[in-house]
Formats: sequence, C-alpha cells, structure tokens
Amino acid sequence: MADNRKYYYLKLKENFFDSDSIVLLEDMKDGILYSNILLKLYLKSLKNGGKLQLDEHIPYTAQMIATLTRHQIGTVERALEIFRQLGLVEQLDSGAFYMTEIELMIGQSSTEAERKRAARLENKALLPPRTKGGHLSDIRPPEIELEKE
Repeated sequence: MADNRKYYYLKLKENFFDSDSIVLLEDMKDGILYSNILLKLYLKSLKNGGKLQLDEHIPYTAQMIATLTRHQIGTVERALEIFRQLGLVEQLDSGAFYMTEIELMIGQSSTEAERKRAARLENKALLPPRTKGGHLSDIRPPEIELEKE
C-alpha cells in the first residue's frame, strides 16, 4: 500500500504583506530579512501547532533559529525582539516561541487526500456539460400517474 504522508501548508491571505505589522516590519532597517525570518519561522512551526520546538522537550533557541534560517545570530535576536513587540511571537513558560497568528494559517492534507482530490477533478472533467438548469427534473420530467376508470 502507498505511503500516506501528512503535509502541512501555510495559508497566507492576499493582503498579508499589506497588514500593519508586516508593513512596519519591512520598513525597518533589515526589515526584509526580518519578514524572511518570520515566514521561515511560520513554516518551521507548522507541525507543532505554532510552537518552535526541535522535539517535545527541546525548544529552539535564537542560535538554533539562526542556524536553521541561515541568518546571523544578531539579526535573529533583533527579529525575535521586534516580533515580540509587534505581537507576532510569544515566549511560553517552557522557553519555546509560539507564533501567535499561526492557527489561522495552518492547512493540512495527506497523500490520500491529494489522490482523491485529483480523481474528483478528473471525474468532473469527464462529465458532459449541462446545457439547461441544474435540476434533474429538467432532464427527466417527473412521472405523473393518471387515474383511469
């Protein structure tokens, strides 16, 4: 049987980069780097429901985030502080960072769901287009019983 993997994806609204916090973020010195770090952190936190953790017990540190995002440690530390000020990130009691708006952005799928979605689209393409209204009774009028004496 085929391997059924789970996939997580990030759903961004079309006005994501027009939101006040992102506009303010990108207007800062190194702001484009900060927005890049923010998007990478959103992606890293998808599997854990918004928490930035290596596993259940080990939260990411600023150094670990710098390594994973391929940015300098000073840039990451400044970015995390700015994210806290803008309300984009919270630090939990466990020390883990939590991406505050992630719940609205998480999407999830699996290989089986993708296969079914593709099959539905294929079946939809094979159906002949309807020319009249959308009711079955437009194609086949209902049967009427007539009483004969």
